[in-house]
Amino acid sequence: MTRRPPFPPTGSGLAPSGPERAQERLRGAPVVSPSVTVAGIGAAAARAVLAPAGGARRIAQVALPIGGLGWLALGPAQAPSGAAGFGWWAGLASGCLTISGLLLLARVDWRCGIGRLAQTAALAACLVALLHPAPGDRAALIALTVCALGLWAAALVPDLADLRDRPATGRAWRARLYRRAAARWQGTARQWLAWERACRALALAGLLAAFALQTDLALTLAALSDRSDTLLPVALAVGAVLSGAGLIAALAAALRREPGFDGFVTGRHLDILGRLILALGLAGLYCHVTEAVVAGLYGAPPERAALTERLMGAGAPAFWTLMGVGLLPTQALWAGAARRSPVTLGLVGTLAALGAGAGHVLLVPASGAGYATALLAELAGPGALFGLALIAAFRLVPAISVAEMRGLALLHNRRPVALPVPPPTEPAAPPPRAGLAAAFASEAGLVEALRGLGTHEALPLEAHGPAPMPEAAAALRREERTVREAALIAAALAGLGFLAVQAAEAARAPGGLAGMSALAWARLAIPTLAAAATGAALGAGAALARHLRRPAAAPPPDWREVFVLTLTPGAENPSAASLARRLAALPDKAGRPLALRRAETAP
Repeated sequence: MTRRPPFPPTGSGLAPSGPERAQERLRGAPVVSPSVTVAGIGAAAARAVLAPAGGARRIAQVALPIGGLGWLALGPAQAPSGAAGFGWWAGLASGCLTISGLLLLARVDWRCGIGRLAQTAALAACLVALLHPAPGDRAALIALTVCALGLWAAALVPDLADLRDRPATGRAWRARLYRRAAARWQGTARQWLAWERACRALALAGLLAAFALQTDLALTLAALSDRSDTLLPVALAVGAVLSGAGLIAALAAALRREPGFDGFVTGRHLDILGRLILALGLAGLYCHVTEAVVAGLYGAPPERAALTERLMGAGAPAFWTLMGVGLLPTQALWAGAARRSPVTLGLVGTLAALGAGAGHVLLVPASGAGYATALLAELAGPGALFGLALIAAFRLVPAISVAEMRGLALLHNRRPVALPVPPPTEPAAPPPRAGLAAAFASEAGLVEALRGLGTHEALPLEAHGPAPMPEAAAALRREERTVREAALIAAALAGLGFLAVQAAEAARAPGGLAGMSALAWARLAIPTLAAAATGAALGAGAALARHLRRPAAAPPPDWREVFVLTLTPGAENPSAASLARRLAALPDKAGRPLALRRAETAP
C-alpha cells in the first residue's frame, strides 16, 4: 500500500488546522523525529559505536564479568536455579524474537527503532540459556539460537557496510572486522531484494522455532510440576512474550538517553510498547487468577493442596513475586503519561521481565535452596553475562537498524540533499568508455530517470541506494527467487532428514518401526518443526551470502547516502558520455540527476 508523506512538510511554516490536530492526536507521536535525516542516522550510529566508552559503561564492563565468571565457576548445573533459569532465559529469547519477527513480517513502521534491540536481546538470551541445564531436549533452543543469530547477522549487513565505507572506523581491527563482515555489499537493487526476503524468511523461521521451544518447554514443565491443566502452555507463551516486551521496553527507554538517539526511539514507540505490556499483563493475570479459582472451587484434593502450598507455603515468595512484581505493575500503564514516560515504562518493563523469572522458579522448585535464593542467584550470574553480552554487541554494531531508519526518514522527512563537490582532478562528466554514476535525491527520481531513458534493457545499468528500493528493482526488472526457494528446500530436507534419523534409530530397536506407537510418532512433531526452522534459517542465510557479490561498477564512496544509477564500465558498452547527455537533457523534476560523476571499477 502506498503511503503519503505527512503534510505540511518540515520547514513549510504551515501550522496544522483543527482537524489535522485531531488526526495527529489520534495517530499519536511520529515514528521518527522530524529532525532526523538520512545523513544524521548513519553519523549518529557510527558515533555511538566508535566513540570511547563512558564512565558508567567502563564500570559495567568491569563489574559484570565478575558476576558472570563467578556463576560459571560455581557451575550452572549446580546453581540453585537449575532448570528454572533455562526456562526463564529461553522465554526471554522466544518473546524478543517473536515480537521482532511479527513486526518484521507485518512491515510495521515503528519496528525500525526497536528491531535491533529485540534481535540482540534474543540472541544474548539464547546464549545464556544454552549455559543452563535443560530439563528436556535442547533441539528447540538450538534452532532458536540459529534463527536468532541468522536474523541478527543478516539485518546487520547494510549497517556494517556503512561503517566499512566511513573514513574513520577507529582501530585497525575494527576496519578489518567490518570489511569482512559486510562482505561485498554495495546496496544494489538486487541485493536489497535478497536482503529483505532473507530477513523475512529468517523472521518466519524464528517464529516457528519460538513456538517449538515454548511448546516443548510446556510439555516438559507439565511433567516436572505434575500439572495437566490446559492453561499452562498459554500462561508460558504469554509470560514469554510479556517478558520479551518488558525487556525491549527497558532497552528502548535506556536507548533514548543516548545522545542523538531520542529522534529514533520516540514517544510513539514507548506508547505502543506500553499498550502491548498492558495487554499481555492482563492476559497473564487472567491465566493465573483463573487457574487459582478453578483449582480452589473445582479441583481435586491434590490440586487444592498444591494451590495452598503456592499461596501460603514454600512457593509463596515466588508466587507473590510473580503477581506483585511481574503482573500487577503492568496495570499502571493504563495512564497515558505512564506509557510515554521512559522512566516509568523502563521500570515496569524490567519488573515484568523479572516476574517471568519468578514464574519459572515457581514451576520448577529449586534444589537445595529457597525460591528467593534461586531467583537472586539467577540475577547475579546469568544476568551479568546477559548485560555484558549486550554491552559488547552495542560496542561493535549500531543499536538501531540504520538501513530501515533511513527508509523511514526518506518516507516521512523529505529534505533537500547536498552532495559533496567532486575533486578538482576529476572531470565533471566521464570520458568515453568509462563508467557513469548519476546521483538522485530519492528513489522516485531514479525511477523517473529510467523511464525517461526509454528502452534501457540493453544497457548494463545498476541502481544503488541507502535503503531498500522495490520500485527501482521493478523498473530494472530485477527479480529474486533464490532466497525463498533455498529456505523452503532446506527446511524440507532438514525436517525429512530428522525423521529419517529417528526412523533408523527406531528400526534398530527390539520392536522395530512396528513397535513404535502413534503417540511416539506424534512426539516427534515439535523437534521436526525445530529441525525444519533450523534448515530454513541456514538456507536463507546461504542464499543471501550468494548475493553478496561486488557489482562491476560501484558508486563514489561519498554518495552512500543518496540513490545512484551506475553504468558498468567496459569497452563493449555504449559511450557513457552519450548517456550522461541523455540524463542531463531530462526535465528538472522528471529524472534529471543531481550530479554526474565517473563510476569506480570494483577491484
